[in-house]
Amino acid sequence: MAKTGGADEALNRVNANSKPSELRITDMRVAEIVGAPFTSTLLKIYTNQGIVGLGEVRDGASATYALMLKSRLLGENPC
Repeated sequence: MAKTGGADEALNRVNANSKPSELRITDMRVAEIVGAPFTSTLLKIYTNQGIVGLGEVRDGASATYALMLKSRLLGENPC
């Protein structure tokens, strides 16, 4: 049997969490919260692995602007 020079052992120690994942954005929904003292736009991002992320549109951007970005985000890895 040929020696691999420790390559097999090294491969067994690789942290698989650093590999690119198959996680992809599948949908994005937007909700506007209107009330005191201001209006806030919230985002909910869904993935193909059941992970859901929540966020907020910043710096006075509108829900319309967030929805314009949806087509660019779908299919992307959120990591």
